[in-house]
Amino acid sequence: MNLYEMMFIQNPDIGEEDQGKLLSRLTSTISKYGGEVIRIDDQGIKSLAYKIEKQPRGRYFLGYLEGPGSMIPEIERFLRLDENVMRFVVIKLDRHVKKEDLLPKPAVEATEPAAEPKGEEAGE
Repeated sequence: MNLYEMMFIQNPDIGEEDQGKLLSRLTSTISKYGGEVIRIDDQGIKSLAYKIEKQPRGRYFLGYLEGPGSMIPEIERFLRLDENVMRFVVIKLDRHVKKEDLLPKPAVEATEPAAEPKGEEAGE
């Protein structure tokens, strides 16, 4: 199985409900063709360098996928046909990149409070 990085820009004017529908349809399309979504991150709304479809801003999404190369044309077809996707790119990651590197990192905040009481005890 190959690892892929996908980025797409979505129309910022659509609502949360339509955004959720787009992401769920994208996930089901990837699963249908034998792939797996490792993670999809919402990067937020950013200004574009130039207007796309008369829009000065766009909502960026960055995703990581695992699957066969045969699923990529179907993903690109899906993104091309969706009217809310303004631009997209899918690239194959280097073979040295591991799936574990792409998984979401656990929250660091859970370990920090445990370190604070030790500092108080040492001061006494």
